[in-house]
Amino acid sequence: MSIFETIAIQAGRCLLIEEHFERLDRASRSVGWGPLEVATVPLELSEGQRTGVVRIYVTAGPGRPGDGFRGAVYALFEECEVGTEFPPVRLATSCAPYLPAPGGWKTGNYWQNVHALTAARNRGVDDGLLFNPSGALVCASMANIFLEVGGVWKTPPLETGARDGVLRAWILRQAGAQEALLGPEDAAECTGAFLTNSRIGVRAVSELDGRPLRTDVSALQRICHDRIFDV
Repeated sequence: MSIFETIAIQAGRCLLIEEHFERLDRASRSVGWGPLEVATVPLELSEGQRTGVVRIYVTAGPGRPGDGFRGAVYALFEECEVGTEFPPVRLATSCAPYLPAPGGWKTGNYWQNVHALTAARNRGVDDGLLFNPSGALVCASMANIFLEVGGVWKTPPLETGARDGVLRAWILRQAGAQEALLGPEDAAECTGAFLTNSRIGVRAVSELDGRPLRTDVSALQRICHDRIFDV
């Protein structure tokens, strides 16, 4: 059993690190491990001026549920581009109902997400759009999702099982987007969509289930880049 957060690193600088640590602490409390001291998290996340992402994994350790935190913390660095203007992606609705982790936390059990991503790529698209057993939109396999519905950017609320992504929360604060229950009909009628996570920032969706979408999210990409990723 484990929980994790993925933190972007730009030229050796950890981005939005306090927000990520706060989510790790809340997840630790919610699963019964108690508070997670920031001091237990390795802070030497990258050397020099490298750019990429670091995944902070917190494992349960020995004992019974409710015994408190007795596990270990690991930091795994991956060198990659972050926050650039990645090309738009194509999405397709996933056929299998998605059973999100309790609380929407990021856990080490990512089988469903990887399976959905693999299934989407086998269909010739980049990612899958996931719906919970009630038919509510949750996310893409590796990112939060925003749809443009009625001229307003909307994203699934956390109650659906959507992950409490740091970039998702930032866009809700900064871009006038809203939380809303979204279903297949919204996906079928939306005029635009974009994905967010700590690595990609904001990434446009060019196609959903074979239907072209407008991809002009450059203004939001610039704001995100200038205020978060530009060092």
